[in-house]
Amino acid sequence: MESSILDRILSNLSTHKSRNAFYINEQFYTYTDLAHKVAGINEALKDIPNQSCVGVIATDSIETYASILALWFNKLVFIPISPSNSKERNQNSIKQADVKTILTPTIDDANIINSKDLKLVTTNNLSSEDDIENKNVRENNILYTLFTSGSTGTPKGVPINLKNLNAFIPSFINIGFDLDENDKCLQIYDLSFDASVHCYVLPLFLGACIYTVPPKEVKFLYAYKLMKEQQLTFVKMPPSTLSYLKPYFNKIDLPKLKYTCFGGEALPENLVIDWQKCAPNTEIHNVYGPTEATINCFSYTANSPKSNNSIVSIGKAMDGINAIVIDEDGNILSENEKGELCVSGNQITAGYWKNESKNAAAFLEIKGERFYKTGDIVYYDNDGDFFYCDRKDNQVQIQGYRVELGELEHHAREITHLNNVAAIAKVDSKGINQLYLFIENYSGSEKELKEKLAQKVPNYMLPQQIKSITIFPKTTGGKIDRNELKSLLA
Repeated sequence: MESSILDRILSNLSTHKSRNAFYINEQFYTYTDLAHKVAGINEALKDIPNQSCVGVIATDSIETYASILALWFNKLVFIPISPSNSKERNQNSIKQADVKTILTPTIDDANIINSKDLKLVTTNNLSSEDDIENKNVRENNILYTLFTSGSTGTPKGVPINLKNLNAFIPSFINIGFDLDENDKCLQIYDLSFDASVHCYVLPLFLGACIYTVPPKEVKFLYAYKLMKEQQLTFVKMPPSTLSYLKPYFNKIDLPKLKYTCFGGEALPENLVIDWQKCAPNTEIHNVYGPTEATINCFSYTANSPKSNNSIVSIGKAMDGINAIVIDEDGNILSENEKGELCVSGNQITAGYWKNESKNAAAFLEIKGERFYKTGDIVYYDNDGDFFYCDRKDNQVQIQGYRVELGELEHHAREITHLNNVAAIAKVDSKGINQLYLFIENYSGSEKELKEKLAQKVPNYMLPQQIKSITIFPKTTGGKIDRNELKSLLA
């Protein structure tokens, strides 16, 4: 293997010139098309200082993916600016990362931000046949920073460097995936979510083709259309996406699908059993990992799954990852003892973006080894397989996105000027995790509150229902009894 994933991707741009790299909005783009776009964007980046953060309006376009590669080859940091986020959230990311330049496919695409004091570079007409050089060779160079949900209402930045991604890709392949340039891979995720990095970097590393889901389409239906019509061989998706397809399972037949990876949410055992009937030749993997550990750090082959409370095991740590379980005092626990999962290794971020207090709380050192505290409560069995049980805090997974309930509560308090607010996550009858918002003595309009929340948070963080309650139930410790609130939901 070349010295880094970037060297390998660069090599593939010339080795696989005539092969398809992307299928976007029913149009194929070859590796040559991609290379010409990257070369054209390179010219616009030449005067930007190394390791500067550059925003990319993350549309479903060849220009967006070419922009990411151009930034990486030029030692610059990719900051995704997502059309699915509120303008306020995007402005927060731009401010925190000190972004001064924005790459956008068209000027119209930049309407999702306040572009005052920013340099806008339109990329749709940038193309060149010049040679491309990978200048990015230092492993501590940051490749991208993702801003995840924060309980104070301010998203926190997670920088991932070249060392982290160099560790992840071979570790993932070493799980046992037989993949090469002939494979056809699904990309269903918003580019502000770390699983998207997996879904375009791995195929580009292989010289394979990436099939994207346009944001305007119904995700689960379009993903199925791609799987069937384009005969995809590798797909990764949140379990909730597949859950929406369950009414059609008896009509689905995908014999060409080699691998299905589920991640971002707890995987129900019955979903695995049903999906195998739809894709009889697929090998199912349940993958797990926080953004801070570079996409995935655990994997479990789930065709004959072990489960806890009908939730499939997350399996064992991937190559290069050391995993331990600790109690509240930091003592290392043994098998079948529940505690907080902590992980170490080359995939772990160097620390949060300009947030030393968060770093002090989230990382610990044991016998000279630096661990990240995931906040997930787990245990491992006699075979060494790990099982996810719950969150240590109020952080949940919604549609594959990590959400801190406190952020939704924070914005609801600011809008309503009411203090007693509680966000609840509960799995509905379809097996999909949904958000609900309870507010004590709220007499306003549910519709208007949702509209105001939509200006603050992404769509996936909007509550399914907003309920007013006269008096919040309390625990013996005086805290809001969230379990009691859950029981009030139909």
